[in-house]
Amino acid sequence: MEQIIKSLSQSLNLPDASVRAGVGILLSLLKQKSSGTQFESMLALLPGASALMGAPSGDPAGGAAGGMLGGLLAKAGGMLGGNLGGAAEALGALQNAGIPLDKAAPLASGFFEQAKQVAGNDAVESVLSQIPGLLSMFNNKQS
Repeated sequence: MEQIIKSLSQSLNLPDASVRAGVGILLSLLKQKSSGTQFESMLALLPGASALMGAPSGDPAGGAAGGMLGGLLAKAGGMLGGNLGGAAEALGALQNAGIPLDKAAPLASGFFEQAKQVAGNDAVESVLSQIPGLLSMFNNKQS
């Protein structure tokens, strides 16, 4: 995971802590919206990924933002239920984690592409295919 975080941080010109928090939000959403078995299988192939979801975040923006991450994850948990409000909550959670709106889609697509390289295409696609709302929300694929 550290290589993925550093790569995304460099390509998006964002601090490691913000990327770490953003990836944690994405993973938490995947966990909540996918079947446990497929998600757990994918997670097992991404060393360090589970720590990004459960551990208290470093403070990506300074001040109280790090302490707010748990609340943001809980708020974003209802996302992707097929409504625009859920998508807005998720984008808000990413913004509060230090990910600007214009970098949310590149963060997500970049993470998914790099996760495929580590965990394998089938493992990642089996989880993503269960969550069409996520795919449409982050439809800017990076090559």
